Amino acid sequence: MNINFSGYNENVVTFETGSSDVVMGTPVKMSESGTVEKCSANDSFCGVAVNVRNGYAAVQLSGYIEMPTDEVFTVGYQNICADADNKVKSSDSGREYLVVNVSDGIVGFIL
Repeated sequence: MNINFSGYNENVVTFETGSSDVVMGTPVKMSESGTVEKCSANDSFCGVAVNVRNGYAAVQLSGYIEMPTDEVFTVGYQNICADADNKVKSSDSGREYLVVNVSDGIVGFIL
């Protein structure tokens, strides 16, 4: 791809982590006030941990993000949810996101 969507409307917020399962690249969900945890398969996610240190996670809540996937996506609006192993997949139960970049094993979308 000859263009780059990185930096578009990025919003990052710091949360406490509910467990050591949260690592960089983890799709996360709220677990309690001010705390996020790793999503289970088929969970909708509020954002993606872009940095984790000392029990805190910087979570990207909006903007362009690329995530690994085992599925084939097409560009346009897609319902996306968490999959196993810090990946994402399409699902009717997921949240709707705008997919703008699809390559082998990676899907890029606007949170």
